[in-house]
Amino acid sequence: MENSRATDGAPGERSIDVVIPVFGAAEALDRCLASVLRYTSETPHQLIVVVDGPQSEDVENVLARNLDGRHEHVTHLRNEVRSGFVASVNRGMATSKRDVVLLNSDTQVSAGWLGKLQAAANSDPAIATVTPLSNSATICSLPEFLEDNLLPAGVSTEMMGEIVDRVSRREYPRLPSGVGVCLYIKRSALDGVGLFDESKFGLGYGEENEFCIRATSAGLEHIADDATFVFHEGQKSFGPGKAKLTQKAMRKLRSIDPTYLPRVAAFMRSDPLVQTRERVAEELCRAQGTAIVDGGSQPLSILHIVHGWPPFDRGGTEQYAWQLAHGQVHRHRVSAFARIADKDRNTGQRLAYLDNGIRVRLVVNNFDRRNPIARNALKDQNFERELEIYLNQMDPDLVHVHHLAGHCVSLMGVIARRKIPIVYQAQDWWALCARSNLWRPNDTLCQGPKPNRCARCLPLTNLPPRTFLNPLLYRLRRYLMRRQLQKADAYVMGSHTIRSWYSDAGLLDPMAPVHVLEYGVPTFAGHHTPPQNGACPITFGFVGSLMPHKGAHIAVEAFRGITPGAARLVVWGDPDADPAYTARLAHLAERSDPGVVEFKGVFEENRKAQVLGSFDALIVPSVGLESFGIVAREAMAAGVPVIVSRRGALEELEIDGVCGAEFAPEDPADLRRVIDRLIESPNTLDTWRRALPTIATVEEHNDEIEEIYRQVLQVSR
Repeated sequence: MENSRATDGAPGERSIDVVIPVFGAAEALDRCLASVLRYTSETPHQLIVVVDGPQSEDVENVLARNLDGRHEHVTHLRNEVRSGFVASVNRGMATSKRDVVLLNSDTQVSAGWLGKLQAAANSDPAIATVTPLSNSATICSLPEFLEDNLLPAGVSTEMMGEIVDRVSRREYPRLPSGVGVCLYIKRSALDGVGLFDESKFGLGYGEENEFCIRATSAGLEHIADDATFVFHEGQKSFGPGKAKLTQKAMRKLRSIDPTYLPRVAAFMRSDPLVQTRERVAEELCRAQGTAIVDGGSQPLSILHIVHGWPPFDRGGTEQYAWQLAHGQVHRHRVSAFARIADKDRNTGQRLAYLDNGIRVRLVVNNFDRRNPIARNALKDQNFERELEIYLNQMDPDLVHVHHLAGHCVSLMGVIARRKIPIVYQAQDWWALCARSNLWRPNDTLCQGPKPNRCARCLPLTNLPPRTFLNPLLYRLRRYLMRRQLQKADAYVMGSHTIRSWYSDAGLLDPMAPVHVLEYGVPTFAGHHTPPQNGACPITFGFVGSLMPHKGAHIAVEAFRGITPGAARLVVWGDPDADPAYTARLAHLAERSDPGVVEFKGVFEENRKAQVLGSFDALIVPSVGLESFGIVAREAMAAGVPVIVSRRGALEELEIDGVCGAEFAPEDPADLRRVIDRLIESPNTLDTWRRALPTIATVEEHNDEIEEIYRQVLQVSR
């Protein structure tokens, strides 16, 4: 169906047709249309939506919700069958008689975008196309050049648009080609050069480059609009097949114009947008409240390697590495290399993320590779290559390795070959146990890794003959772990318990410099402690992962038969982490009286002090081995006594009868005895509270880490 068209605007305000091809990706399309409708009212325009073949109900609902009732401003075009991206774009451009903007359906525009693009296009009669700056638009990408950038931490599309506009000098640098993410094309260029080539670029990728090659041959030019920002989600329409399409397109472009790729390479070398990106980076630092490191203070370049990065992953190790890096960024140049899962992208694809002054390289790993060597993080050439590239860019003085799961242990060799000092931090038992916690599926603690035992516990492959391959893979895993970990120059451990396990497993050289440090916790200002004075019920809390090795079931079981009003258990944790275990907890809670056990879900990190302060005591009932016990120390820092199982590093707290209590692991009855004593004598909690020790702060811990860095660098020099 084709609807009526708007008339052209007044001279100098010529109407523009915005062409949006639609195929799938309903959620991204919804965001795209919402942003266009919000930010395109100032410039006369017509929206041409080309729906490529039958769509899902979700897509149809998005189109109806955003466009129904706007017939005077919208033209709907529908292909009866899927015709492909290029055919859809061409149909939209052929329908138009004016300048057009081709806009991907997985983009979001910012304020004033269309008027600024038009002004850039009208700045020179020779201009054929205009490309705005974007987070993901190859040669027009920022904050990092040529990378797929995520939006910087805490920065919205609107904020990026404001920053880009504010720092722009309207220089409109010349490009070898426009970029199809968002491409303004003047009608004169379309009339003179023709539409995109459907025969060579049917499904997309390369079609705008070939058009620009023809326009260049006709004496026309292409520019970047350095005042406009358009956000690109990336691959929401094309999915994970992008790499093959891109490679095929490059081969075709090379055959069409042998000079095209050399011209692109020359542009990359000259990089005329470098100063624009630097100005944007400075504004981002100011917006994020991050000071720019003074080069005169001789800062270090520190690279952190970890298996995830907040807010994309929020595990304990990820939070620790994030917190340490943010404590260093005001004194040093800090970067991170992490893994991310994203089903819309290929395993191996890299993303750039700016986090309050920390440059983060995220490499996609969806654990979808068949090769068991790569899938089980033993050796992966792609991750090795990506780290090599990043080491060249960051040139770190020192690499701090927190976790290699999701990457590969062979990254240690990549770093060592470049003679860069390495600090390896053992955050859990992953180097010994593929499960990371030595907790077996039958809910028992493993007595120690052995190839045949590990193969039965967690097979690393299902490829035949699996009974032969799995023990062999575990032998290879143990060999590689020992060999690679011994490349470190120093080691950091959170407890003597984990140090003993690593030493006994032969993963540490007897003379290795091992530093056992108490991890710091935030200073919880303004926390409150609920008054007791004999009042009931006593509130016990659990905070942690709802997974078997954390032992929440022990705490829930211990509250069976508790008299309502005497005590209650409040459980905080993600119910989606292990749905089967969550269901098990719910079943156990049903055996208690209503209100005795309450499940709260998750909370934002900035509410941690409030959550901890709402407890009279925290229960840490871990049945798996704890490497440090961070939540126990956070509770004590918030003025809350803790009750812990005698397992792993929790025993090293030495709190029993002084400022808390211990109980036998995996024994709800023993935990119940502690609870009953507190119900009978609640004033004990006040005694414990007064005896709580001073807990090391994050700042104090960071200073200790810096001293380790200094020692390592001194030896290496």
